[in-house]
Amino acid sequence: MGETFEGWTSWVEDAYLLCTPEDPECLKHHYITRTEKDEPQYTVEEEIAMMNEQIENSEGFDIDFSLFRCLFNYHLVDPDDIDFVEEPETNGDLMKRLSKESLNVFNKEEGTEFEFVKVVKANFHYSAGFMFLITFEVLDPSDNQEKVFQARVRYSTRFPAEYVFCRPRPEPEVDSDETSEEDFKGV
Repeated sequence: MGETFEGWTSWVEDAYLLCTPEDPECLKHHYITRTEKDEPQYTVEEEIAMMNEQIENSEGFDIDFSLFRCLFNYHLVDPDDIDFVEEPETNGDLMKRLSKESLNVFNKEEGTEFEFVKVVKANFHYSAGFMFLITFEVLDPSDNQEKVFQARVRYSTRFPAEYVFCRPRPEPEVDSDETSEEDFKGV
């Protein structure tokens, strides 16, 4: 009872299969580059498991679409296309605009002055509109270094964008069973 409900926009959606490589619909997506000739050959079940592992490990931000022949609910945004906007704007322009606004909200809430540099990549899935998972670079004026940030934004053409969160990209977690260089220092 004492738990806070953050809302459905904070949930990370599992992957689900939209079509298999045999379906011609899969061939229409620019980022599906893996063919039946590529090794290793993965089963549909293996691809689903790999996709879910990548989603879980990165909250959907870092997906290597080159591993998959299947089409899932997570997609890579083509910055040169106009899937979400009307010309002359491009998807890339939209990702830049959403990233900048996310960063503005972050700076205001955190009392920081990070400066937007560029969008690195963006993924999306459908979610009462579109849920964009945008990775972008910022300049930290305190040390003049570029840093990588992530923003989750729910976007609809009918309603104002919802800036779910903006944050510095988390450092990858190291499995406690793995050995790192730090373990060998001083040995």
